[in-house]
Amino acid sequence: MNLAELQKDFIEGFFTGEDANASSHIISDEILTAKQRFGIYKGSIHGILTQALGLTFPVCKSLVGEKFFDKMCDLFIDQYPPTTSFFAEYGNHFAKFLSSFKPLQHIPYISDVARLEWARHEVWHKVRNQSFDFGQLAELAESDQANIKFILTDTMRLIQSNYRIDEIWFAHQQDSDIKLELIEFDTAVKLLIWKDSKELKISLMHTNKQDSLFWDFLFAISKGSSLGDLAIRFGENLPDLLNQGIKSTWIQSFVKENLIEV
Repeated sequence: MNLAELQKDFIEGFFTGEDANASSHIISDEILTAKQRFGIYKGSIHGILTQALGLTFPVCKSLVGEKFFDKMCDLFIDQYPPTTSFFAEYGNHFAKFLSSFKPLQHIPYISDVARLEWARHEVWHKVRNQSFDFGQLAELAESDQANIKFILTDTMRLIQSNYRIDEIWFAHQQDSDIKLELIEFDTAVKLLIWKDSKELKISLMHTNKQDSLFWDFLFAISKGSSLGDLAIRFGENLPDLLNQGIKSTWIQSFVKENLIEV
């Protein structure tokens, strides 16, 4: 048996419950059978991944309780096994899993809380890109300018929710004066999650018309709108929005629509 086949047998045993092939590679003794030994390995793998998920999604864990969270993670891990050895990349499907997990249908906002926690996690592990010369934009022909698409920085995420997930998150932080029982849960929010040189921040972007418009502008960029599309949608507000996006460094660079970088 080659290494690839051996790894395949162990991966199937760890995450599918079909452990007969994996156990066949393990030697039994008078103390433990091969199946029992493999069970120890499997338990360790699930335990490590559950611990990693708990560190990434602490508010979700608090909302459902530790025991429920750990059992839920067992199901998640089998359904979404890791595809990388880098723990920081594990958990990107957790919000999707929670959104369809029937035992949590009475907590409809929990998947959005998971999206918020994952966004913070992602941003924390990103490094701000180097500055870009937007003077190149003026050098393009007018017909080409309409077809470019802007690229947002990796150190920022946009989250929209029908629930007050920002206050739910803050209510679970140490020394917070926000009381969970006093939150108006069914309140829609537009959030900007970003990192400065020192810490992660969550900015509420719908408290005034200008912030809400800027969030819509950034969100349109994140969905691949071209400069021509942005001009049609935002009209006379586009120059100010574009200037704000570049000055704040949320807009990192631009590419042509054919994805050849300028």
